[in-house]
Amino acid sequence: MERVPPTLLLDVPDTGRTLAFGLRWFALIGSNIPALARSRGRRLRASHFVVGGAPAMVAGYGRMRPSWRSGPRAGRRRHGHIQAAAQLYALLYPDGGHSLIRLPGGGHWLVAAQRGTVLSQTDRVYATLDEALREQALLRAQRPALPAHEADEAWALLMQAADPAARLAALSSRWAELPLAFRLFMVCAGFAAVAPSLWNSLIAPWSGREPSGHAGLENLPPPPDPYLTLLQSTVVHAPAEVTRLLDGFGRLPIQVRGWALTRARCLAADRAWNCSAVYARAHPQAANDVLHALRPAGWQISFQPLEEATLSWRMASSPARLADLVLPTSLQVDTGLVAALQRMRAAFASVVLAAALPLPLPVQSQPVAGQAGATYPARPAVRSRAITLRGPLRSFALLDGAVTAAKWSRLSLDIQAQPRPTLVSSTLVAELQGEIYEQE
Repeated sequence: MERVPPTLLLDVPDTGRTLAFGLRWFALIGSNIPALARSRGRRLRASHFVVGGAPAMVAGYGRMRPSWRSGPRAGRRRHGHIQAAAQLYALLYPDGGHSLIRLPGGGHWLVAAQRGTVLSQTDRVYATLDEALREQALLRAQRPALPAHEADEAWALLMQAADPAARLAALSSRWAELPLAFRLFMVCAGFAAVAPSLWNSLIAPWSGREPSGHAGLENLPPPPDPYLTLLQSTVVHAPAEVTRLLDGFGRLPIQVRGWALTRARCLAADRAWNCSAVYARAHPQAANDVLHALRPAGWQISFQPLEEATLSWRMASSPARLADLVLPTSLQVDTGLVAALQRMRAAFASVVLAAALPLPLPVQSQPVAGQAGATYPARPAVRSRAITLRGPLRSFALLDGAVTAAKWSRLSLDIQAQPRPTLVSSTLVAELQGEIYEQE
């Protein structure tokens, strides 16, 4: 399970407060927000968290390194006054905005919020300014209406701001939340369970008695939970993944030195997209060496060989796992995502959503002789629906953030001459394929 990276802490001079930068933010969907926030934090192995946003709820998670130099008491005292810098920013700018701020200790911090909610793709600290500017440009392309706030002004407000809603809370373990009497009972029960094996391994050899023949089998670990294995092995894409692919297609020139774009596609691979674009000679003076010299750095090119050329490149991707998400129910999909698709249906030539099918659980290995089979609690079934959308390339911008739990497999683009473009017909025709996930 991927864990959150260490959080950057900066002390605010003469205040006794500490600001935390570089939290990881996730949307929370459900009725019991505090329980959902703690459960997600344990899966991410976070040490602290904060919940904010309204009406959309998000949680930010961080991992604080213990302060060994000052001792454990000093570490606890230091961590008691930590506030999430991004949450403070969202409270300072309730109408939304973004800023790129150079931190005093080095690094560049990109933060953005909208309607009082921190945007999940921000609150990142970059080592170089070029890398931070690239991410800020991508953010502006995705959210052009989001205003920019001056860095010095935002930093000055953060140095003065203090709000209980931004204070980080320590994430306790499930064990620590149990009543003391119940924990003592469990310790005694656990000691009673391991006492026979301890006797067989430590005392019996000295007493001359033979250990039990089934002692080794009883100590075998139980087989992994197939439900958790399914959640941890199923990959999903971030809501902004489609926008990133569309931006890549948008940078392809339609005409370049006598070559004309005819089609392009991106296929999902492990933590990346394999993309290609096919160009055809549209002018007698078009030549292979000219196109080869104009190809972007890192791209590959192949010729076929007189009339066609294929440009290939890879685009990095950072997929998540189903275990990192709070899956919507089938009713939430029908009344949320499907309703959104119905409203944007007029902008597409075709929208196909298949019936939901349950994902099969991994096959569980049979227990060996003498080992009891493991039992697991009942959980809601995880289901998937295949989805295909086809229409003008411009229409796919409507999907920005609409699909939160999906795995996309293919995005293709065809250049088709249209004598008279309409709402659902265009020269640039795209098709997106994938599947969305839900639970019963």
